[in-house]
Amino acid sequence: MATRELFEGFALQAVDQKGRVAIPADLRAAAERNSDIRQIVVGAHPFDPCLSAHDLSWSKEKYDRIDMRPQVDGALGEQADVRAKRKAFGLVEKAPFDDSGRFVIPPFFRAKAGIDKWALFYGSGETFDIWSPERLMNAKDVDPALREICEYLCQTKGVKL
Repeated sequence: MATRELFEGFALQAVDQKGRVAIPADLRAAAERNSDIRQIVVGAHPFDPCLSAHDLSWSKEKYDRIDMRPQVDGALGEQADVRAKRKAFGLVEKAPFDDSGRFVIPPFFRAKAGIDKWALFYGSGETFDIWSPERLMNAKDVDPALREICEYLCQTKGVKL
């Protein structure tokens, strides 16, 4: 398998009334290097009150990993999670992006994450997170460094939390 570009870095981006927002340049570049199609996959983060997004090639990698899981679990004497594929591939939406990285956050997921006028993008390796700054600052068990970054970016852009 070819080496994947990882999603690294962070940025605070404005969201318009229709839910359009630009993927930050570094994250967009990684998505473009990882996939021939300008499209991301967006879904709810499995643990945090934010969204998780990735390029299309990660979907295939994720599928292969989930497909191997029953064999690994069986070898370890554990029961496989038969709903893993449904969770990973049914609870997402694809969103095409243009040359500048602009895409529309799928309305269901935008509402679920509480994203309004601003979105904080945060690289997480194979994926990147999209946070409502307000929700991030009020969330329990969030990394203090992530809170500090959010607070700083909001201050520099004049965003009141």
